[in-house]
Amino acid sequence: MNFFKVLVFINVLFGFQAFGQLQPDVCEQRIPHNWNVINGKLSMSSQHFKKGKQSVKWDWMGSDGVISIKDSAFESVQNDPRSTFVFWLYNGEKTDDKLHFIFYKGEKEMYRFDFNLNYTGWRTAWVMYHRDMTKLADDGIDRMEIKAPQSVKKGTLYFDQVIYYVNINPRSPMRDLQVPFVNLEGEKAANAHWNSLYKFNANPGYLPLAREISDKNTKQFSQITNRYLKLIGAKKTTIALDSLRKEYDFWNIRRTKGYVTGRMIYSTNDIELTSRDLLAKAKAANEKSNIKRYAQLMLSVAHLHKQTDDQRVKQETEKLYIDLLDHMEGQGWSYGSGMGALHHLGYNLADYYSSCLIMKDIIKQNGRLERTFKTMYWFSGLGRTLETPEQLPVSNIDVFNTLLGSMLSTALILDDGTEKLRYMQHFSKWMSHNVRPNLEITGAFKPDGAVFHHGTLYPAYGTGGYNGLAPIIYVLSQTAFQIDSDAHQQFKDNMLMMHYYTNPTRWPISISGRHPTGNWRIPDMPYAYMALSGTPDGKEKIDKHMAAVYLLINKNEKNPYVRRFKNMGIAPAVYPAMHWTLNFGLLDIHRRNDWLLTIKGHNRYIVSHESYPNANVFGRYASYGQLEVLYPENGETLASHFRDKGWDWNRIPGTTTLHVPLDVLRADIKNVDDYSGVEEMLLTDELFAGGVHLDKQGVFAMKLKGHDKYKMGNFKATKSWFTFDSLVVALGSDISNPTMEYPTETTLFQNYLGDKRESIYVNDTKINSFPYKNEEGIHTVLDNRKIGYYIPGNPQTVVYKENQTSRDQKDLKDTNGDFTGLYIRHGHAPKNQGYEYAMLIDTDSKKLADFASQMNSQHALYTVLRKDSVMHSVKYHPQHITGLSIFKSHVHLADKYILDNSRPCLVMYKDQQNQLDLAVVDPDLAFYEGDDDAPRNADGTRREASIYSRYWFKTPSKPTVIKMTIKGGWKKTDTENNQHQVEQTKEGNTMLTIQCKYGLTTKLRLTKK
Repeated sequence: MNFFKVLVFINVLFGFQAFGQLQPDVCEQRIPHNWNVINGKLSMSSQHFKKGKQSVKWDWMGSDGVISIKDSAFESVQNDPRSTFVFWLYNGEKTDDKLHFIFYKGEKEMYRFDFNLNYTGWRTAWVMYHRDMTKLADDGIDRMEIKAPQSVKKGTLYFDQVIYYVNINPRSPMRDLQVPFVNLEGEKAANAHWNSLYKFNANPGYLPLAREISDKNTKQFSQITNRYLKLIGAKKTTIALDSLRKEYDFWNIRRTKGYVTGRMIYSTNDIELTSRDLLAKAKAANEKSNIKRYAQLMLSVAHLHKQTDDQRVKQETEKLYIDLLDHMEGQGWSYGSGMGALHHLGYNLADYYSSCLIMKDIIKQNGRLERTFKTMYWFSGLGRTLETPEQLPVSNIDVFNTLLGSMLSTALILDDGTEKLRYMQHFSKWMSHNVRPNLEITGAFKPDGAVFHHGTLYPAYGTGGYNGLAPIIYVLSQTAFQIDSDAHQQFKDNMLMMHYYTNPTRWPISISGRHPTGNWRIPDMPYAYMALSGTPDGKEKIDKHMAAVYLLINKNEKNPYVRRFKNMGIAPAVYPAMHWTLNFGLLDIHRRNDWLLTIKGHNRYIVSHESYPNANVFGRYASYGQLEVLYPENGETLASHFRDKGWDWNRIPGTTTLHVPLDVLRADIKNVDDYSGVEEMLLTDELFAGGVHLDKQGVFAMKLKGHDKYKMGNFKATKSWFTFDSLVVALGSDISNPTMEYPTETTLFQNYLGDKRESIYVNDTKINSFPYKNEEGIHTVLDNRKIGYYIPGNPQTVVYKENQTSRDQKDLKDTNGDFTGLYIRHGHAPKNQGYEYAMLIDTDSKKLADFASQMNSQHALYTVLRKDSVMHSVKYHPQHITGLSIFKSHVHLADKYILDNSRPCLVMYKDQQNQLDLAVVDPDLAFYEGDDDAPRNADGTRREASIYSRYWFKTPSKPTVIKMTIKGGWKKTDTENNQHQVEQTKEGNTMLTIQCKYGLTTKLRLTKK
């Protein structure tokens, strides 16, 4: 994709609609003909400019100095709720007064706002007419006036890039010291971690200022700084001075009569304001990442200055760096400036903070340390750490990923003293608070180990969080500023959970978010840093558990950490045979031997998928029960079934779907409200989805329902999976929908064929032929990945090997590939259809045939006890374990032990002699109560709405209570366990009152009375 297309895509992606709306640069060639001045003078000037080489200079005389502007662009304002006024202003003399902007219809004032002049250099503002300005009337606009400050008799200002009207994303503008009234709600929005710099700056801090610092504090400041500088240095690349000179020349920085000019340094958000012509110029000038490019140059200069012993090179790099620092400040990258709008500034500005810390001595020698600290403080948002713990916003992966090191650099650049001590104490406490689990949909880390971003389990973002957090935890470790031991343990547990759902480096496609490529990997270095941080209790300087995980992920014998850990006698980690349920993420995890099995669902709290323009556009069914098996990555076995080469996005393994043409499946992606960008993240109105586990076995179930957006509001199915050792029993019932046009299917597998000659076995017959298709009498299938399928009864089942054509997940090109697959047909407009099948993982044709024979004997491994709208239940005979997905309450269950339940729930029990072990989960995370809250259309169908717009997005999950009647008389074994209470009923049965919370499994043991 060429650069122009990329920028067009970015505009679509973020909801930017600026193309075709902008007048040319009115401040570049000549004084605009429609600008008239009273008590002053307008002229063109090359002394200061933002874009281009000139700006409009305004010399005013007297407090009644005015610029009056009349333009047809104002006519578009009234009917556009997103209409915005934008300008850049250079101020050479700081004053505590304001510039006044007033918009008229004739002589009647319509809107107005003030702009503070308490700065020097360039500043900008993006002010939305209808939301941000003071609205005095609403009859349209035909002209505006800019009135001089009242307390200053005369002065000079420079205008550039004045845009009377542009339609922008309302989430973007941010308030700052010049326009503190802009986008006040932005500090509560999903992008508040970028947009709340004004709020962070105002935090006074809650810790007292110490009278003095100790020698220990000073020594640890040095230790922390040296550790962090070593981390920064480890990432450096050596760039020759000639190359740095050439890159420096690109910015055209000049010093004339005490002021600095040069090429404009713009932020990511400026793309919202850019016309097609300017986009083409940006492409030609290679300015696609302007501020990031500038910060990278600053870091490269800093690295060269630090590593060279040549005094001439040191002198030149010092000059280059100070020039770069001053130009950046003058351009508006300065304390108190919001640059109009800033998102993802952590990604783009990261190298700036590192360069400043490296060059601290040079910055101080040149008299710029205080100014630089304030700028770093502002843009890093270090002030967020000064908020009292009870008022802290929820944790955010973007902050961990992109701003953590920048915040630390800001604190460390201060000279040693009580102020530095206070910032470091705040930072440490803030870190501890933020790595602890939180209970909302928003936030990063959940009680079950899920790592969240965009309101869902999202390891692709989680890796960035780990990459940001782990090295900082290490840098602070074994000092007075280390994070609290419980926070350390909880963060370690979260990292271990990602380790458990990767095998050993890749995670399932179902949790890939908008990037279902199969190429994303778990990062190794965070595990090394956590190993170096020591154990959470502080007893060991090396955490051997985390070191073992690192050795599993990184097998490079030449790696220094690998050598170090192995020399300590640490061996690579071995995965435990275990079952985990991440009910915040609606992911079930089952591990045996060297393979990983996961199942993914969704409900009214957790979205089914995330699609952006050109990203996962066919991902509607990603969480319709996707079941994946991942083997280790080696040359003998295909680690994953997935390849985006001919992949049929309708036939995702484990899912029940409506099989539609790709043009129908393609997401219709919109900007549905002011809380979101251009994206699709759908929620069902079904509540039931989740899992439970007991004795390393598990059950996962969901009530599936489609979304009305795609006329699938009546597409329903009840699905469950019972995972016992290497056996999976999959059940479906109540499969119904009225759609006659397209068939409904349940996919058992769709596997990529690296070689079309790869064998499968159908009814114990080896199939090498290609293509191949069988639609009759299919009872057992062994796929090309050593997974066997047993299909009792006689459903309409299809097994095939064939070449498939499709589109890649970005919808950019046609794809083609060879696949084998197996699916069950439920027909067109099915009514109360169902299915049952079993999977044997890591098996062969003989074992599968033996299993099928055993299932037809008196020694079956499992028995399906019930499969209907009330309950799915299965007994696994070898372990005497029964799993139940109970979809209704107070309905006769006909179960051996459970007579009644007060809420839908998931239950497993193991009965042996006079003992009953139970595991119970309430799958309702209870973020809100009552019926589904989605907005409705006039016909009652659900309307698409952003998850960020839901009032419960930031409310905590609430505990619930399940009352369950157990047949017979039982008593508690663990009297200290307060998660459940036991009482006897007058019928001689036992009433259990079970405390449930956060989707976690509540386990209890009862003994017969």
